[in-house]
Amino acid sequence: MVRLDDPDTVLAPALPPGDCGPAPVAGAAVAPAAAVRALRLIVVEDEPAVAQTIKDAVEDLGHTVCGVARTEQEAVDLADRERPELALMDVRLAAGGDGIVAARKLAAGFGIRSVFLSGYADHATMRRLTETYPLGVVHKPFSLTQLKNVLDLAGRRLRARG
Repeated sequence: MVRLDDPDTVLAPALPPGDCGPAPVAGAAVAPAAAVRALRLIVVEDEPAVAQTIKDAVEDLGHTVCGVARTEQEAVDLADRERPELALMDVRLAAGGDGIVAARKLAAGFGIRSVFLSGYADHATMRRLTETYPLGVVHKPFSLTQLKNVLDLAGRRLRARG
């Protein structure tokens, strides 16, 4: 279980030895999840431990995770079956899959928008990613506060869309 009282909790796989990652933000706080309408979403992440950590964090924030997918096809099948409002999408997926392609398929087939959670920030990846009109992008490793903020923003954007 992710501790909501620790805003500096990092939600990502362990960093390589000697890499401390970004400095924690002093005094950051996470607002209670009850203040925001819960979203129904899927997690598309090929690393099982990372997927479970994200799922736990999202649920701790008061949202519902309809399922976890590791590949493009699993994401499409899960979206077809569950019809979530949102997909939390990794860029690189199992079996050589591409989260950007999966996000396009979810948008075209079901009208499901994505928030990308990715360790890739190179220019080519970011250009391709922005072509999907994501509701947000969070670079790994990320904090619980960053996840909460991107989900709050995505929820507001989805509600405004109607």
